[in-house]
Amino acid sequence: MLMRNNRYLMIRRAPGVAKPGMWCFPGGHLEKGETSRIAVERELAEELGLLVRAEKRVGSVRVLDSRHVLAVWLVSHIGGEMRLAEAEISETRWLTPQEVLTIPHSIPSNKHVLHLLGAC
Repeated sequence: MLMRNNRYLMIRRAPGVAKPGMWCFPGGHLEKGETSRIAVERELAEELGLLVRAEKRVGSVRVLDSRHVLAVWLVSHIGGEMRLAEAEISETRWLTPQEVLTIPHSIPSNKHVLHLLGAC
């Protein structure tokens, strides 16, 4: 999770990807032979143009209605400017935990991620 000024970076999924139009924390899938630490750093670079350092894994969350498990990492921004991969992300916002919980079209696992972070 990338945080600034007590707000978390959230993405809105683009049309054409799984769960289009839904709000979630940025991330993605592991590639073959990749650790979750490397995956989160790669995904934020590919999808957002941000260079981040995965600092601490805070836990994992099973995605409702899926076989996927989210590895939840705290990350630090170390470089790069925000540049959206528009095929995957249509919009970004910096939201407080309360805003994450109340934004329309929020992926249900967002609440569980916030609990892991101690944010609600």
